[in-house]
Amino acid sequence: MKHSVYTLALTLGLLSLCACSTADKYASGRYYEIYSVSGLGACEFKPAFNDCAEQRVFDVKISDNKEKIALAKFINPSDNVSFFGFIRNDYPAQVKPVRDFLLWAQADTHTAKHLTMKRPAGNAYGYLFENREVEYQFDFTQTRAGVPMLVIHIDGKDRYFGLTVEQAKKLLSTLDAWYENRAVGYKLT
Repeated sequence: MKHSVYTLALTLGLLSLCACSTADKYASGRYYEIYSVSGLGACEFKPAFNDCAEQRVFDVKISDNKEKIALAKFINPSDNVSFFGFIRNDYPAQVKPVRDFLLWAQADTHTAKHLTMKRPAGNAYGYLFENREVEYQFDFTQTRAGVPMLVIHIDGKDRYFGLTVEQAKKLLSTLDAWYENRAVGYKLT
């Protein structure tokens, strides 16, 4: 009897901790989870120099309803930054430029290519549930070093993200896992 009382008390204590963390999550307005994904990254691309500057490592932010995903950076439990994202209901069209880039990079001729796509913000720079439309620009280019590069620029923002073939493949494998409801990485929040 004494053992079952302790077990009951321990179980209730653990359940209350779970309830507190869930309540804290929604009380603070956090309707997403952040996951660490090994090897997911890009570079800060500098168009004036047609080359990469510093490398950036990304985490992913996934909305609780699993409808949105963003490349993000986890700083601490109450602080993170979103860069750009994707929305489930238009996923095949949104990742088509990334898939096209991989085909372009395999081709023998690497003539520059520029695609512009107006689409829902999908976590563009910050707020997870942004509903306005923004213009995404995808440039297939060769860097000064002759490296095929997918450059993503979100209209109105000063940042350009450059992905090599390997980085684009990792991005697609992460996004495909999310789209197929498979695990994407290690949960941080």
